[in-house]
Amino acid sequence: MNDLATNFGRMPGPLKVITLFSLTSVLLVVGTIVPGGAVVGQKKIGFVDWWINGSGLVFAVAIFLFFRAGILLLKTRRLGRLAYISGVAGIYLAGYFIERINGVSYSRDEYFYDLLFAALQVIALSAYFFLNRRVKDFLVT
Repeated sequence: MNDLATNFGRMPGPLKVITLFSLTSVLLVVGTIVPGGAVVGQKKIGFVDWWINGSGLVFAVAIFLFFRAGILLLKTRRLGRLAYISGVAGIYLAGYFIERINGVSYSRDEYFYDLLFAALQVIALSAYFFLNRRVKDFLVT
């Protein structure tokens, strides 16, 4: 545990923020349990329905993968870069599947802009993870 704290202290500033996003994402799952349920689109999904219809499981798996990426980054694993990018993409995919499971749909234009934003985010993260010298030096194995 001490190694993880030391590694966090050695991280470049933006990588610290990115890692914190990942590690605190678990609170999103807690947020569906404590108040009980979630809001999808404009539709309130109760706690029982959220977990029985599969939305909670899809969401929890996506968040777990994203959280795991933060742990890999803290352990200075190069695989953490790909895991993080996959986790971000997984959260977007989970959102799409959760909309479908709950019968919420948006217009095609909004999906286009969502896809564009997700693609730009993945491109920016990839550029940071793979082109930034400080990140490459930090991630040793």
